[in-house]
Amino acid sequence: MSGTNQKQFNLDNLLDIAKSDRNELLTSIFNDWDRQTLVEFAIISTQSITEERSNYRTLNTQYNTAQTRAQGLAFVKEIGESLSSTLDVNEILIRLLNRVSQELDVRNGSVMLVEKGSGDLVFQTSIGYPSMKPFRLPHGEGLAGEVVMTGKPIRVDNAQSDIRHFKKFDNRTGFLTETVLYAPLTGRDKVIGVIGVFNKRHGLFTDSDEILLNSVGRFAAIAIENACLHQDVKEERDRIVEIQQEVSTRLQRDLHDGPTQLVASLQMSIDFCRTALKKDPSLLEEELNSMYELAQKATHQMRTLLFELRPLVLEAKGLVPALQELLARHEGEGPRFHLRVRSDLPSRTVTRLSVRVERTIFAIVQESINNIIKHAKAHNVLVKLKQKNHRLNLSIIDDGVGFDVSDLKGSYETRGSYGMLNIKERADVTGGKLTVKSAIGAGTEIRVVNIPIPSQ
Repeated sequence: MSGTNQKQFNLDNLLDIAKSDRNELLTSIFNDWDRQTLVEFAIISTQSITEERSNYRTLNTQYNTAQTRAQGLAFVKEIGESLSSTLDVNEILIRLLNRVSQELDVRNGSVMLVEKGSGDLVFQTSIGYPSMKPFRLPHGEGLAGEVVMTGKPIRVDNAQSDIRHFKKFDNRTGFLTETVLYAPLTGRDKVIGVIGVFNKRHGLFTDSDEILLNSVGRFAAIAIENACLHQDVKEERDRIVEIQQEVSTRLQRDLHDGPTQLVASLQMSIDFCRTALKKDPSLLEEELNSMYELAQKATHQMRTLLFELRPLVLEAKGLVPALQELLARHEGEGPRFHLRVRSDLPSRTVTRLSVRVERTIFAIVQESINNIIKHAKAHNVLVKLKQKNHRLNLSIIDDGVGFDVSDLKGSYETRGSYGMLNIKERADVTGGKLTVKSAIGAGTEIRVVNIPIPSQ
């Protein structure tokens, strides 16, 4: 329709409205105004109506957007309150996935967390996969791996045509993944996992879905971190209790086998001396000399026990002096002990580490020496410390009877937190890697390598 015809159309419409509504004012205006004025009036009126309609549509869109955001905020608040009411990690993940799946109307979903050390994504829980089995996604692989690396959500409308999709996931679950929405679980300073929802029941995932899941991921990550921290504290508490019980048991055993036996021998010698005073005093000198040796030995053993419980020299002077004193205190109990220290520092000594790490290294050597004395039947024991390139290596080598390493590893679960298992746990605390080499009749070498030394 041409511009002139459009104007004519608008003017005729206005005239029809005026006549049909019997609007006297409009009728008067149309009678008094000339046709050109009426045309201009019609154009201005039409433009105003068009602008008002456009403004209405804009306001309506803004209203709907605000309403969607409000609903999203309410949902996020609900999720936050739900997740903060428990400190059980599994319960948090199940609640999170179930509620998100309902809100976004999806058939399937899963949560994976980043494994410390490897960076792999490890499956935790899922929904919509009845036969889902645990699995891991190698670091950086698939859409989920990309989310971890970038820290940003990913939305895909057709997963089968996206080369980033980890198709082994479909093979494992037996389900065909079509639409995908992943969001990172972003904790206080890093991505700790990924939440994914798949196969939306109606249509495709929207911008609002992406914003919602991303927001939920932030709240969920904090709840998961808090729950994991709580779990770590509980496990650490239980481990401390176990260590205390172990120390108590070992102290009781060592007191019973050492000083207690010596004191009992002293008591018997005193009874003998009482009898000798009455019948043959000439026997007293030899017996008193024997009693003196027993008393010296008992004193030495008790001081050694006190030293091992809290080696003050370790706190005051460091690891090397503490190990020197430890080995010196065990001289005469079987093998000969040797300490060798190597360092790439000008001082030729090792750097002071944190109190916790130094105590842990000392405890490893202490545990190893006690095991050697009791079981190895060794003639020589060499303890080596080597510092190079901001790394510390520890070795404890003996020439004793040795043992079958594979047999020992196979019995970890039934041995409790003692012996080699205890050493392994302590090696993990230092940040180093434990290796054990031994064979029956060929001695043993225990190594904890690559213990990190912080820059000064």
